[in-house]
Amino acid sequence: MRTLLAIATGLCVAIATASAQQGGIVDLKTMTPDRLVEAVGYCNGRYEVKLKDGSVRQFRDFDLSFKTDSGPNGPKPGAPVLMQAGRVGDRAFLVFSGLEEVKTFPKKTC
Repeated sequence: MRTLLAIATGLCVAIATASAQQGGIVDLKTMTPDRLVEAVGYCNGRYEVKLKDGSVRQFRDFDLSFKTDSGPNGPKPGAPVLMQAGRVGDRAFLVFSGLEEVKTFPKKTC
């Protein structure tokens, strides 16, 4: 019985996590400055993400995924959002309002 309960609980957590990652719950237009991206640089397999609050986060290229959300809950144009993807903060989604931003926002810095 405990095993069945653990499986059911894990399934509910997985569904809630997937829904949040797809942007169905979170309104990315209302993010705080610690999530709003100001600039993205790339050099030697590492991304440096500068946020509007002045902080800087670094990710290996495999640990930062680029996503788009052009729907009503997506980010404002020109204001990509950084969303945590891993459990320990080492992975993230960089969510853009459209494909053109994915092509032009990140800059090579070396």
